[in-house]
Amino acid sequence: MLPKFLRIPPGIRTQLALWYTSVSALLLLLFGITFYWALQASLASSLDMTLQMRSQQIAEGVDERQGKLTVGDIVDELPELDATAALIDSSDDTNMSITPTATTTDTDGDNDEPINTRNVQSSLYIRVLDAKGQVVYTTTSFNTLQLPRSSVLDPLKGHPWRGTVKDVHGEEIRVYSTMLLDQSHIDGVVQVGQSLEVLNGRLSDIVWGLILITPIVLLFSAAVCYWLAGRAFRPIQRLAHTAREIEASDLHRRVPVPRPHDEVRDLALIFNQMVERLEHAFVQQRRFVADASHELRTPVAVIRNMTEVALSHPAESEDYVAVLREINVETERLGLLISDLLTLARADEGQVLFDHDAVRLDLLVTDVIESMEPLALERHIDLSAGELQPATVLGDAARLIQVIMSLVDNAITYTNPGGKVTLSVVIDDDMALLSVRDTGIGIAPEDQKHIFERFYRADPARSRAAGGSGLGLSIVDWIVKAHNGSVRVESQLGRGSTFIVSLPLEDIARPATAPLPLLR
Repeated sequence: MLPKFLRIPPGIRTQLALWYTSVSALLLLLFGITFYWALQASLASSLDMTLQMRSQQIAEGVDERQGKLTVGDIVDELPELDATAALIDSSDDTNMSITPTATTTDTDGDNDEPINTRNVQSSLYIRVLDAKGQVVYTTTSFNTLQLPRSSVLDPLKGHPWRGTVKDVHGEEIRVYSTMLLDQSHIDGVVQVGQSLEVLNGRLSDIVWGLILITPIVLLFSAAVCYWLAGRAFRPIQRLAHTAREIEASDLHRRVPVPRPHDEVRDLALIFNQMVERLEHAFVQQRRFVADASHELRTPVAVIRNMTEVALSHPAESEDYVAVLREINVETERLGLLISDLLTLARADEGQVLFDHDAVRLDLLVTDVIESMEPLALERHIDLSAGELQPATVLGDAARLIQVIMSLVDNAITYTNPGGKVTLSVVIDDDMALLSVRDTGIGIAPEDQKHIFERFYRADPARSRAAGGSGLGLSIVDWIVKAHNGSVRVESQLGRGSTFIVSLPLEDIARPATAPLPLLR
């Protein structure tokens, strides 16, 4: 089992260095293989060209006399023809050692004379054959080679031959074999060879050089990458340092935003946006706690004052009954407030589950109108239904009734006697639109964007004197959003308000199989 420190993944900086080093190693390997193959092919091509030129030089010293090949005075030295030959030859002296294998007669018919022979050490392998494939001249070293028959037959057919063979000692020899031409007539074959020992040795030196230098290059590149990664992560380190210093009481601070438009800048901007949202959430939470405390303190203080007055001044039983009734009213208000707070707390924790059944929204509106009509008549307000198109939505019937009743109660509360409240349901494309229109006092434009916030009241229109806890519209907004809908308000001061709830129709909402989402 691996030690614990080996099971911990390395940091991003180390990972970048490792990845960069791995990629560099792969690229160096590909480069080394490509370079080696290219160099080998280039040297082999240059060697073949050198052997070809040397074979032509040797062919210039070969003549045909009375149907037989004779060798004239071949140059004392075969000069190096290019830089490649100088690289390949192991000695500066490239003279040939030619050993005659047959005797010829001179052109005058005199006695046969042996051809003059030179004994010069050389790394070249040379052999001359006639048109019948018989050896005419050869160097001593050439007799150690094992050549295929095609090396002679191909040139006799007019096709040069080249290949790599081995001598009796296993050394590789590169051989070039070509034809001797006399006015387009093939008189024989010239074969020239060259040892590959020096060439292979140089290639081997290059390979070992690459093997030795590659680790050094990789170590250097890894160190440079690690250093560059550290410089690249400096803005992130500054961002982390600043973020570490930000606390709940210090959410107005922001992390520094780098000037370059890169990923670090995006990260800093996203982090600042997150801190801004957190600051807004903390402000709302503190305000919510303060408002909740104030709302709870008010009925408690009222109840305490009434009981203190009743206890300090003896009174008739009728007075005590009146005090108890007032206490009952305040306790009911306190109970509703606590119930609303508990509902919102459970919603924030995601503990409230919704049914998602097919519900006729227009029928719910009819039921709400019937149940709240006595309250409207008591306040001399006309509560009626407008256009009610059949609209089936997917949701929780009890919660949707709560939405409608809250909106109607809000409209009745802020509509003067003699006013009118109208409910309607229409279908717009794939949405059902529930409208609650009143002819009340209206809402100022600057207050409309805050109307669904918890405990928000637009003064003086939304004063506590009108009753309520300031949580009704917040609960409406939460329930509607939990049904994948939206709610908005259109209002003008002194002319009334219209709350519009948009809910997806059943056919649109039906694919959802999980419980409806909750508003956090």
